[in-house]
Amino acid sequence: MVTIKDVALKSGYSITTVSKALNDYSDISSNTKKLILDLCDEMGYIPNLSARSLVTQKSYTIGIIFEAVTGVGLEHPLFSKILESFKSKVEVDGYDIMFLSKNMGKQNGSYLQHSKRKQVEAILVLCGEFDNPEMHDLYKSDIPILVIDFGFAGVLNVTSNNRSGVRQAVKYFKHLGHSSIANIHGGVKSYIGSQRKDFFVDAMNKYNLAINEDFIVPGEDFSKEDGFKAMNIILKLNEQPTAIFCASDMLAIGAMQAIKQAGKNVPEDYSIIGFDGIDVGQIISPRLTTIKQDTRKMGGLAATYILQMIQEKRKVNVGETFTVDTYLINGETTKVLR
Repeated sequence: MVTIKDVALKSGYSITTVSKALNDYSDISSNTKKLILDLCDEMGYIPNLSARSLVTQKSYTIGIIFEAVTGVGLEHPLFSKILESFKSKVEVDGYDIMFLSKNMGKQNGSYLQHSKRKQVEAILVLCGEFDNPEMHDLYKSDIPILVIDFGFAGVLNVTSNNRSGVRQAVKYFKHLGHSSIANIHGGVKSYIGSQRKDFFVDAMNKYNLAINEDFIVPGEDFSKEDGFKAMNIILKLNEQPTAIFCASDMLAIGAMQAIKQAGKNVPEDYSIIGFDGIDVGQIISPRLTTIKQDTRKMGGLAATYILQMIQEKRKVNVGETFTVDTYLINGETTKVLR
């Protein structure tokens, strides 16, 4: 194994100079740093991160909280895409990620306790019970924290522009001639579920479309199973909508399965628009019309702010919400109403 001493001998610089170059000290010239780093690559030198942490008092680790309250976990394509984008960006700056759990072997404790035990430098909250007391303790700590899809006064939040996205869907339905529109929304106890339900009502009012309260049905956990159940409730109504806006693509896919089981078809009998733009929605038949979330940009933006907080050693933009624009993908699940 190549050591730092080997690099020093071959480069002609002292071990101290090589160490400073590896740790990006400002008193080493850029030319010297480049020469040493290029030589490390050439020789196959791998830095000892434990030793590096002792010298710099940094763990180079970002904690990830992903509490799979819906039972889907990282199998959910939306969250996995955001995490993939986040991870690829922080890795460029030399950071690794670590999933934080409340239950680590026999060491039960809170997220805050485990975060301090593992000495993470910041935390990304990707999914979970955002609003419980334990999370509030974490938000109030001195650890830089960023959450995806939740608004809380003590932390920085990154989310899609849900208001604009829902309006895009309703406006498109109206453009196609639909006025009788149902909404399968996520659970109102969740931040996003409540937002998308409220924004659906706002959009219907904005475009002067009548709201039928019977057409507004919960999808709870945004799952395919919830979409199936919700659509079956709609199918039993005496009056039927011509279009359904679903608060997630998985809800939309479940609704389509219920429609098919009932002997009806999409889009001939019901036009459907989902929300997320996950890959599976674009390979099913008919291909799903959906509001696409820019997961790459969401993950990248989250990484940018996390790294900024680490470098500045303070929380930034506390309580602010940064939104990422959405756009409509025109699939095969909508039709012009004649």
